[in-house]
Amino acid sequence: MPSFRSRRRRHVTISLVLLSLLELSTPLSISTPPPPTSKILLLGASGFLGQEIVQQAKDRPNIELICTSRSGKDGAVVIDLTAPDAEEKIAELAKGCTGVISTVGSLSGTSDDRVINAATSAAARGASSAGTQRFVAIGNNPRVRRLSKSVPFLKDYATGKEESERVIRELFGTNACIVQPCFVYGGDKFGVSPPRVASSVGRLAEEVLGLYPIQALSRALPDSLGVPLEAPTSVESVAAASLNVALGICEGYDVLDSKDSIAMAAKSHRPRGCINEDECSIEEEEETQRRRDEIKRMLTNPVDSDGSHDPIALMEELELLRPSSTKPAYDESLNSRWRFVLSKSDVGTDILKQLQTEEGFSPLQLIFAVRDVYMKISQEQRLVEIVLESTVLGVDVDVTLSTSLMPMAYDDESDGVLFVERFEGVNFGGIDLALPNSWRGSRYLEISYLDDTMVIARGNSGEPHFLLRGD
Repeated sequence: MPSFRSRRRRHVTISLVLLSLLELSTPLSISTPPPPTSKILLLGASGFLGQEIVQQAKDRPNIELICTSRSGKDGAVVIDLTAPDAEEKIAELAKGCTGVISTVGSLSGTSDDRVINAATSAAARGASSAGTQRFVAIGNNPRVRRLSKSVPFLKDYATGKEESERVIRELFGTNACIVQPCFVYGGDKFGVSPPRVASSVGRLAEEVLGLYPIQALSRALPDSLGVPLEAPTSVESVAAASLNVALGICEGYDVLDSKDSIAMAAKSHRPRGCINEDECSIEEEEETQRRRDEIKRMLTNPVDSDGSHDPIALMEELELLRPSSTKPAYDESLNSRWRFVLSKSDVGTDILKQLQTEEGFSPLQLIFAVRDVYMKISQEQRLVEIVLESTVLGVDVDVTLSTSLMPMAYDDESDGVLFVERFEGVNFGGIDLALPNSWRGSRYLEISYLDDTMVIARGNSGEPHFLLRGD
């Protein structure tokens, strides 16, 4: 029977197994957290998303939040953006603010939708006259927008959004960002206007619809059929991404138009950095190496730790201890066979665990069983192969997912650690499968740590995963 440790090393998330199978998202440059004096003006603070932003801002001591709403609920400043004096009031409130977030919107199916949704343009003019640096507005996914314009009672809703977004971009240029989720879920209630599902159902829908075969099918279908198959995004992710963009933590964007790009922006408030060996004394280098070794022991031997250490926090600390001279994109030691170690619990992972023979017997294994899963990088850090050593109806068959890597950089910090990864194909038992072009997606992949035994990788979702060098 395999040990607990060996079982942990085989718990592979389906999102990491299919490393290249997510759509391309906007590149995000991550800066250090803003100073304690950062001030944000929030429009629509009493709504579903606005309330979540308020709650998250309370958990960040470096934010001063000015809240407004039409109702004035919970002490918010009362402002109606459709009123004649709205621009003047926003200009006064926005003085000294580094960013404005507008969650204002209406989906009633009446002509009022156009008026209310277009009114965010008044807020943009007021914020611009006050010298505000950034403006973040909540829009919707391009596919939802196209579909809405084709439905008579939703056309005013889509037109109003377009009018306000056009003004926002004209006034703020590259400092404007439109966050475009497809569907947003959260809380414990269902809603009709706007459509919303509770967290219990939404989380399951995100996991199931987020599986790559369903994503690929969604993209291949026309909007009327494909939009219902789009994976929803949690209100927590949309709120965190909006805050990070407004604070300037994420740069190099003008739109967050997918679940993965929103998730990556939501997680980007983590600190970034590395160790400059040239500035360290011998004693400091030795202490840094001791800490690296200690973290690696806790990550690779969870049964030996006391369980009080958060694996994500440990990986983030290890990333900060990466020597500045380590550039995985140009380091031939990245060419190796790597074994997946950590995972989260999701639908894809649970299915894969049911298929793994070392996890114990499952009826699914009578049809398809997985003996081993690993990643192989070769050809000067240009080719990635995810190999599933499998047994199909009693016959041993290897399934290989291939992707290509191309180094890229948009600043000194990303140089050598950031790649564009493109899905190239699937080989089943030595036969290359013919796949539709809609499957050939690309995404950004960050190799945030590399040494002789371990690598940490982050995909579009921003979550870290670590792998151990194998045989």
